[in-house]
Amino acid sequence: MNNSREKLLDVAFDEIYHNGYYSTSVDKILKAANMNKGSMYHYFKSKKELGLAVIKERVSDYIEDKYSILLKYDSNIIEELLKLIKDRKNFDFVTGCKVNNLVQELSSKDAEFKSALEIIYFRFEQIIEEVLQKAILNNEIQHNDVKSLGIYVVASLEGCLITAKKSHDADMFQCCISQLEFFLNSLKITK
Repeated sequence: MNNSREKLLDVAFDEIYHNGYYSTSVDKILKAANMNKGSMYHYFKSKKELGLAVIKERVSDYIEDKYSILLKYDSNIIEELLKLIKDRKNFDFVTGCKVNNLVQELSSKDAEFKSALEIIYFRFEQIIEEVLQKAILNNEIQHNDVKSLGIYVVASLEGCLITAKKSHDADMFQCCISQLEFFLNSLKITK
């Protein structure tokens, strides 16, 4: 593992998250990383290549680290899912969701960015689908189209996050996510 490359990816991820890809210059990233252009171009041929690496490595890891933990649960799966998606103690409702921001900024402007971001979203949906499938097999919920349900849960979560971002208001998120909670609870099998 190369520490300079990793530092560059970390700084670029943070700068792009806070300022957007197009508003973040290579010079700004290098200054924040305390590196020179030669260092950057040793690892990445262009800002775009750096941006794609941020998506493929940092954004992918972010989703995997945050949501794949749900796959370890064997009981109370829906409660654990709801607890995780509702917990936004350290979430920045002004800056918004790391993935959602990039999708909105980049997916309509560049096919490579769209493809890289779509892979992240597909993985996010797949994790949620696996979690929901486990809940179905565990007789916690009943539903006949787990793939569509997984897509719906991710879309609802991301929609609640963008709704809160537009208002810069965590209460708006809680209000919105309570409806997803209501829906998921309505799928529960009473025992």
